[in-house]
Amino acid sequence: MKTRFIGAALVAGLLALLPAGPVQAETATAEPDSTWTRLGTLRGDTLVVSRDKVIAAALTYNEMLAASGAMRDAAGAQALGAWQGFLPQVRLGEFFMRSDDALSAFGFKLQNRGVTPLDFGITPDGFQSDLINRPGETNNFITRVQLLQPIFNGGMGLYGKQAANAANRAAEFQHARAGETIRFHAIQAYEGLVLATAYEGVMEAAVASARGHVRQAQSMVDNEMATAADLLQAKVYLSALEQQLIEVRNMMAVAGENIKLLTATHSAWPLAAGSSLEAGDPALPGTVDPGHAVHRTDLQASREQAKAADKMVGVARGAVLPHVNLSVQKDWYDLDKAFGTNSNSWTLGVYATLGFGINNVGDIKKAKAESRAARHMVDFESRQAQVQATEAWLKAQAAREKVLVAREAVGAAREGLRIVSNQYREGLASMVNLLDTQAAATMAEGNLVQALHDLDVGLANLEYTGAVPAADADEISYTTPDRPQTAGN
Repeated sequence: MKTRFIGAALVAGLLALLPAGPVQAETATAEPDSTWTRLGTLRGDTLVVSRDKVIAAALTYNEMLAASGAMRDAAGAQALGAWQGFLPQVRLGEFFMRSDDALSAFGFKLQNRGVTPLDFGITPDGFQSDLINRPGETNNFITRVQLLQPIFNGGMGLYGKQAANAANRAAEFQHARAGETIRFHAIQAYEGLVLATAYEGVMEAAVASARGHVRQAQSMVDNEMATAADLLQAKVYLSALEQQLIEVRNMMAVAGENIKLLTATHSAWPLAAGSSLEAGDPALPGTVDPGHAVHRTDLQASREQAKAADKMVGVARGAVLPHVNLSVQKDWYDLDKAFGTNSNSWTLGVYATLGFGINNVGDIKKAKAESRAARHMVDFESRQAQVQATEAWLKAQAAREKVLVAREAVGAAREGLRIVSNQYREGLASMVNLLDTQAAATMAEGNLVQALHDLDVGLANLEYTGAVPAADADEISYTTPDRPQTAGN
């Protein structure tokens, strides 16, 4: 019998469209907070959600998108910090030193402008060497303000800043792509709920029809016009459909929970879609240029990352060139207390350094290799994006054609079911024929709602993959919104 196959096919198709990952439904009897208001309106004990609100809530409250925004901010902060290669750096310090070292003790006193003849061992009674060689323990407090100004760093500052700016732009594009991804997932989640609702309608109609078959078989058995086997077959068929209906309703609950997960919504109420699948003649863009895909934000991010990698080659090379830095330092000294001003001094210095080692050779080669890798990735991802755009267009076109074919199949299946049902009443068809015809009609209904769903998601995928510009994708619509009727007696 085809019943189990048909029911399993419907449920399997629905399962494939639900987001992966564990989902836990809330079992509380009261709402923990009012976050549910972001999705829709409450009707009875069901929260009716709309597509636009689901998208808006996902773009506003999704934690993964918020994390992406934080990473973008971190890249911006790093780009700001990259100015260190050009701007002066100020250091403040307070130092305490205590020593019985003869040279250090003499130096402490000299810094404090406190050297006397006694410090040279000269006394009224003559020269005493211990005053120089064993001065005892001496304290010294130093308060320092130092300004460091890069003058030339081999281009490390310039290339480092350019790399940081490119990385920041890449983060901006990545965040934009994260928003586009969340939007697409929100559409998928909502359309998954719509599909589950449509499947429920198909299965409810199939169950109602199967119950009619049971009643009809019972009546014919009572009138000795059919055997008990017909009645048993009808009951088995009904039982299988009722089990499938239970699974479909469970899938509806799971679809609702995934919407809550995506939108960070806390609600104990079950969710229902505020719209149904549209069965009018779907309109697709007349032409699709896969070249639009090269403007996708994820590709723009990859290009900026490649630019950053290229600039890092300059940073690695700059490490082996001479570095010249200016230092201006002001010190205050005191022998007794911190932050004392017993005496002070200033120091101006210009430092030129040059260092080279095998590690620098490795750094340069590594930076060049990473730059080449980044460029290769951009080339591949660009071609891949064009393939994805073409694939999205072909899928949307196929889904549209499937809608047209499935609609005709539903009409034929309904008429076939009507004919076989009449034949069974007249004893001209067997129960097996009737149930097979009913199963085919149920499959045709399921194929239609599946094709409508695929087309809805396919239209959104055209924009997501860059098959059409975002402005054009917003104009794609159906000509007549009309939910298909389900098959039944």
